Amino acid sequence: MNEFLRYISLLLLAGLLSANQCTRNANISAIEGSLPTRRSDFSADTALIRQYYAFGNSYIYLDADRSMLYAKHVLRLSQKHDWDEGRILAYNLLSTYYLLDGDYDVLRELSNETMALSKELKMPLYTAYAKRFLAESYSEYRQWDSARINYNQAIQIFESLGADSAKAMTIENLGNSYRDKFMYNEAIREYKRAYQIFDSLDSDWGRASIMQSKGYMKVRQQELATAVKYFQESLRLSRKIHNRYGELNTLNDLSNTYYHQNELDKAIETGLQALEYSKSYHSSQQTNWALLTLSRAYKAKNMPAMALKFNEQVNHNRRMVHDETIKRQYTMYQLMYENAAMGSEIQQSTINEQRTIQRILLGITIAIVALAAFLWLNNKKLRRKNAEIEAALIQGQTIERKRVAAELHDHLGGTLASLNWYMYGIDKKMLSTEEQKIYDSVHQMVGSAYREVRSLSHNLMPAELEEHGLIKALDRLVAKLNENKNIDFQFTLSGLNNRLNSRVEFELYSIVLELTNNIIKHAGATQATINLTENLKTISLEVKDNGSGIIEPGRQGTGLRNVKSRVESIHGKIRINTNEEQGTSVEIEIPKTFNR
Repeated sequence: MNEFLRYISLLLLAGLLSANQCTRNANISAIEGSLPTRRSDFSADTALIRQYYAFGNSYIYLDADRSMLYAKHVLRLSQKHDWDEGRILAYNLLSTYYLLDGDYDVLRELSNETMALSKELKMPLYTAYAKRFLAESYSEYRQWDSARINYNQAIQIFESLGADSAKAMTIENLGNSYRDKFMYNEAIREYKRAYQIFDSLDSDWGRASIMQSKGYMKVRQQELATAVKYFQESLRLSRKIHNRYGELNTLNDLSNTYYHQNELDKAIETGLQALEYSKSYHSSQQTNWALLTLSRAYKAKNMPAMALKFNEQVNHNRRMVHDETIKRQYTMYQLMYENAAMGSEIQQSTINEQRTIQRILLGITIAIVALAAFLWLNNKKLRRKNAEIEAALIQGQTIERKRVAAELHDHLGGTLASLNWYMYGIDKKMLSTEEQKIYDSVHQMVGSAYREVRSLSHNLMPAELEEHGLIKALDRLVAKLNENKNIDFQFTLSGLNNRLNSRVEFELYSIVLELTNNIIKHAGATQATINLTENLKTISLEVKDNGSGIIEPGRQGTGLRNVKSRVESIHGKIRINTNEEQGTSVEIEIPKTFNR
């Protein structure tokens, strides 16, 4: 695409350079001198592009050179800002010019480029124009099927967009394609369809174009008198709206028709008018047609000197066109070389910028990686310190529990045991009946307190938990709980062939102890179960009873709050289900990852 853009730009510049060597209207230089060549502001330049495009469109049927000049500035400013929408406007203007000038090779390239850009930018109107221009190129080279497909696709798009004038113009072009295939009935059908649209739009331009197309069809059908009528009507309408190209084109067709009718004076008169118009419109193709008709008409009138004069002008004009083509090619190759050098410099600059950006990004990436490594190492140290702190905390808790258990057993338990023995030393027979009752009550209370202290001392840090692990400790706890015949406790185990982390075992034992204590004190249950299960990723503990449930689930006592704190400390989850009819179920899940 970039090569094609260069080609179009260079072709325009080269055309203008070579055109300056020929005799042109002096107003072109004045216009070019008045156009600004530098604008740094993008918004101002885009506004200028649209203004130039409007001027180019207004001159396309009046002065080809002026229209091309504006197209050049539209393309230059669009390329300056790399603005594809502006390029599309320039291509559309250039395509119209090359269609009128008969340069179908460039027209095809422009159409393909416009189509690609307009589809990318989602500008369907210019996609339709590109398809119409492409169809014209196909028609010129007799590729009828491709032409018809593109015409119809363009018509559909124009119709969907409500672009009636463009739709009618494309229908007329389709009719011309049928005319060139000698399918006159189909051509008449399309001309009629197009004329109706132009008529509804009150477009004299469209009516003039249809009249000329129908006139040319009559020439091919050898109905020359009818053709003249169509051409004269087309000429009248073109003059009415000051359509210089329409007048020029129709005059050439009319002059040629007069020649074939052997009305040589009319042919010469009309041909001279066409020649004058072609010079002001600046069309090499139209100039050649006028010169050829004049040369043949003078030759037919047996005026060899005049015939030779116009024939020499034809040859001279052809040589000038050939020389201009050579000069354009030379200038184009020279500019291509300069642009290639400039493009290499720009490309190298872009590469250097990209390398700088890559270095910056690489530096940022290295810094991010270094920071991530630092944070990872720091986090690893913190985790190690946390693990050490947790281990120390567990060890401290264990030592403290052992100390408290020893204190309870050795001091308070010993004191209660001594008190119990002292009471055995009192002779009950010496007491009154009332005093004996008090003695029995106190003796029973001291014995119960002693047993309670021994149980509390054992539960604080059972030897089974430290020496044999959680399973043995729970077995012993359940056996002790079942000494009380009021509640039947059951312990079930699934998995857990190996011991758990000491922290997890201690917390689970403490949780079971707290929950069973709640069942004994508050549940009013007759049965309770403790289920300990090893799953694939978790260790599950369920403690449930058939008691009366928690009366106010929202208000939880110290025991349940302690349980929740212990569960959270080992990253577990707890769910409490309570119901007056089914009792209470506490489900706890501990991730195995915490056990590592």
